[in-house]
Amino acid sequence: MERAVRLTTVKRRPLRLPRRVRGSISRREILEAAVAVLSEKGVEGLSMRHIAQHMGCSVASPYAYFSSQEEIIRHLITEGEKKLTLDLKAAQECSHDVYVQLDAIAHAYWNFSSENRELHKLMFNMGGGRLYRQVFPSLPTSYRVFLETIREGIISGAIPYPRTSYPSIARTMWSWMYGLIVLEMNEVLRRRKTSDPVKEGIALFHHLLRSGANFSG
Repeated sequence: MERAVRLTTVKRRPLRLPRRVRGSISRREILEAAVAVLSEKGVEGLSMRHIAQHMGCSVASPYAYFSSQEEIIRHLITEGEKKLTLDLKAAQECSHDVYVQLDAIAHAYWNFSSENRELHKLMFNMGGGRLYRQVFPSLPTSYRVFLETIREGIISGAIPYPRTSYPSIARTMWSWMYGLIVLEMNEVLRRRKTSDPVKEGIALFHHLLRSGANFSG
């Protein structure tokens, strides 16, 4: 009787793509990889190791272009601020009516935070706030757009408040927008699907600004 042939299964290791050499990557590609990692893994998952894995290179390779992970984060914050500023400027230019501008700016900021949740966290939370202040030690460009809108509204007479009050008004409205975003991100904000918390809040601010109540900033 013939002996049965015993078949054995040979496990094959998955083919590994060759690691990319340092000279085949660029600063721009590293930043793009960092954005991808940030979107996929969140702020907590942003690391040189994950960035290198995403590009298929050694962990040491990005250090040829950036001295540290913190330097990469600074660049991401700068790029995020540029994007937010462009969005707010576009909103500002949608009308000459200051109240329409404020509505558009508030919604533009809300949309930016919704579409770039992890980048927004990196910019303003999770320790990124410290770096944000270092990158922009004075007023950031995004806030300047909003501040100038309030100031021009007061100068034109559309917002009947003293000129000295525009910084306080801007801080109050900006704090409200930021607080609303934080509530939404932490799923604390309970609302109907058909409701628009930004529109509801901005309507209240419009009423207060048009009232011309006594105010000293």
